[in-house]
Amino acid sequence: MVRFTVEGGKLVCHFARRLDSANCVKWEEWLFEKIRETKSPVVFDLQKVNYIASAFLRICVKVSKEIGTENLSIIHTCPYVKKVFRLSGFNKLLTVK
Repeated sequence: MVRFTVEGGKLVCHFARRLDSANCVKWEEWLFEKIRETKSPVVFDLQKVNYIASAFLRICVKVSKEIGTENLSIIHTCPYVKKVFRLSGFNKLLTVK
């Protein structure tokens, strides 16, 4: 599940639960529609997420290519999720906090 807010001129995408392949497929198109509609920097808030799959990493790459790496931030990652970003090397490409 994903919920959108606009805060400080940024589109904040609040994700919940597991971001596994099945969940990502359900809302990926909707996410990109919202990003294109708002035309602003994007923040992925993962405060309520405890699992991410490679499908979510793929979405992060697609979003960063579409809006520019400097316009995507990933915040409130739990230690497990932060470890996935580190092991995949994505923490060097994206802003992960």
